[in-house]
Amino acid sequence: MNLFKLTIEGIDRTAQVEKRLIRLSITDKRGIGADELSLTLSDHDAALPLPINSNEIRLWLTMPETGDMIDKGTFTIDQAEHSDTPDQLQIRANSADFKSSLKVKRSDRYHQHKLGEIASSVAKRHDLILSIDATVVAMMIDHVDQHRESDINLLTRLCDDHDLMCTIKAGPLIIKPIGNTKSPSGAALGAVSITRQSGDSHRYSRADRTSDYDETTSSYHDDKTGKTKHISVKDGKSKPLNALPNDKSHLLTKPAKSKNEAVSKAKASDNKKARQVASFDLTLAVARPDIIADSPATVRGFRPYIDQHQWTVVEVIHDLSGSGYSTGIKCEAGI
Repeated sequence: MNLFKLTIEGIDRTAQVEKRLIRLSITDKRGIGADELSLTLSDHDAALPLPINSNEIRLWLTMPETGDMIDKGTFTIDQAEHSDTPDQLQIRANSADFKSSLKVKRSDRYHQHKLGEIASSVAKRHDLILSIDATVVAMMIDHVDQHRESDINLLTRLCDDHDLMCTIKAGPLIIKPIGNTKSPSGAALGAVSITRQSGDSHRYSRADRTSDYDETTSSYHDDKTGKTKHISVKDGKSKPLNALPNDKSHLLTKPAKSKNEAVSKAKASDNKKARQVASFDLTLAVARPDIIADSPATVRGFRPYIDQHQWTVVEVIHDLSGSGYSTGIKCEAGI
């Protein structure tokens, strides 16, 4: 049984790659980072040509227990490297969903625009399908300047300020609240269920990120009064302040442009700290290429303080080499 299928520019190269394969690795991350593919091939007979940058690789990985092929997407080659002792060729490729035009710097400004309007402009400019969650499409952006900044960086910045996820997966430009485990079609992403017997090794850690601060504060300039005012957020609730709070408040250093933006930034920062309380890294004994980033996950049979969390997969690494075929996942959970 082949453990993978690979095409280059639409031509099946599985047999040629399999004979020379030293290592194949694919990394799937939540958020705007492009999925990455790395191939290391033996060039012991000096017969491998250097691949052409921009050539497309499409990859499928096999479910070991069923033999089903899971489509892991299309990748564009952007780097190739040859080294010796032993002679080998390493190819790196990024998800083809990330068009080069998205990284081109441009200048623009948006005043009193809805997030959906800004995202729609970007999607149309780069011939992308926009999938934006209905709960945030009408979110008002008071003002944002785009000065020599790429469109993808602009959207990422806006989403970070409002505790949203921005990514491009399998075609669509996706914007949704972090923690929303739905696919672009609106269907729920399949929950990952893992037992102690599924794992080969694991690592759990917990950090009390809320111990240093009990609230988050963002500042803004009030045009009506000409004064600097502040918004403090604690446990998801905001309150206005005329002066900076006590030392137990996490102060955001960059002022917001408006009261609404100050509230959004403070809530986003507060939510982020709450989400990153616990982390759980696991290497599975049997590869699971069906697991994707942003999926909800439940674990059983470890320790009660591990099992009790509602986990979210934030990174997946599928690895195939002489050492075996494995899947490693990184998860995070909040309080």
